[in-house]
Amino acid sequence: MAKVEGSLNNLRSLVVTDVRLMAEFAALSRAISRKLAELELSIQLRQSGAETAVWQEVLSTGLGRKYMDAVRAASNVLLASAARDMALQTSKVQQSLLASRLSVMVWALFALLTFGLYLRGSSKLHDASQKRAQDLQLEKVKLEGLVTLRTADLERLANHLINVQEREREHLARELHDELGSLLTAAKFDVARVKSKLPADPPELHERLSHLATTLNAGIALKRRIIEDLRPSSLSNLGLPAALDILTQEFRAQTQLQVELSVDELVLNDAQQLAVHRLVQEALTNIAKHARATRAQVLVTEYGNYIEVVVSDDGAGLDAGQIKNASYGLSGMRQRMLTLKGRLELKSVVGHGTSIKAILPLRLETATEVSQELAA
Repeated sequence: MAKVEGSLNNLRSLVVTDVRLMAEFAALSRAISRKLAELELSIQLRQSGAETAVWQEVLSTGLGRKYMDAVRAASNVLLASAARDMALQTSKVQQSLLASRLSVMVWALFALLTFGLYLRGSSKLHDASQKRAQDLQLEKVKLEGLVTLRTADLERLANHLINVQEREREHLARELHDELGSLLTAAKFDVARVKSKLPADPPELHERLSHLATTLNAGIALKRRIIEDLRPSSLSNLGLPAALDILTQEFRAQTQLQVELSVDELVLNDAQQLAVHRLVQEALTNIAKHARATRAQVLVTEYGNYIEVVVSDDGAGLDAGQIKNASYGLSGMRQRMLTLKGRLELKSVVGHGTSIKAILPLRLETATEVSQELAA
């Protein structure tokens, strides 16, 4: 009975989605239930010790065979329905396969036709593609040549502007030194002369003259500082190490930052000395304005054919977007290095400071050797 129940459950799961088969399954299930009830009754009568005539009478009624015939009939009906459904599904599958074969044949014929048309036009297409490629190559060569010319023009213009700027700074510094310096000095002497000629009274007048003398001294100091910023006289008179030492000392006094300076003894021409000085000057200015640092370091080291200039700080640093959109000061430093066949590198991490490194060949004819040495 357990096996029969399991078989009925499996059969029910197979026909539950079909209303007609479910109805036939219900008839089969009722026939089986009647047969099992009849069988169970006979066994119970036999096991209960009833008189032999009683349970034999039950068996002799033929109900068991009748119920079993009903089970066979219901099973045959269900099997016949299932067979019809299977035949119908088989027919649909065969029709679908036939339609698929016809579709594949049609698509194959279409593909062959398309391929034939493609082969017919492939020769012209290939010729047109080659011509187009040649035209594009010629256009590319023209554009590359134009870009090269424009780049060279821009580099020459940038170099010219830098040279003009330095000449203008030198001219302005000379004018300030000669004209304004003489005027301020003469005014200072006049104030001293007037003060020496005045009587002791009134004291307010002496205070005014003393204040005027102090103001003139401040103006002279300001004039000297402006001239040094425009064209550092220490660079031409004392050399690069001394000029950088003076520059860092003034930076310490103005910003109260710790600055470490290390400069090798170098033999540079005027253009190279000025480029290194401007690089360090611009880098220290950026540190004072933007870095929020507590310490800075300036290193100028000679490595045979080239020198390395490093200016670093422990400030806030820059992210990638700020480096990409950096000010024109960085562009000016890079252009100065390119003018002398050098290069400039900027490395910065947010919260860990910024480092500017410049590589400058000592001789222009060794620029290629320097590039190969750095690459190695």
